[in-house]
Amino acid sequence: MAIRLENRTGRRFGRFVSYEYGEDLFGYLYLEKIKGKEKGMEKGKVVDKWILKDLASLVKTLDLEIYRREVENYENQYA
Repeated sequence: MAIRLENRTGRRFGRFVSYEYGEDLFGYLYLEKIKGKEKGMEKGKVVDKWILKDLASLVKTLDLEIYRREVENYENQYA
């Protein structure tokens, strides 16, 4: 699963942050943060990785990270 936020304001127009999460073979939840700039292609660089033991930790981490991006004027692409 993925959550994608894009910045459509000011000098950071076109930058995106994507959070991809899921479950690995051992039952742990993982979360990857990918940042990049759109230039015709959707490519970015993995800047952070988290391995989480339970769903509550995943939700708390996502909530904090998405709040930080919203403060920087990123918008949810699918909203």
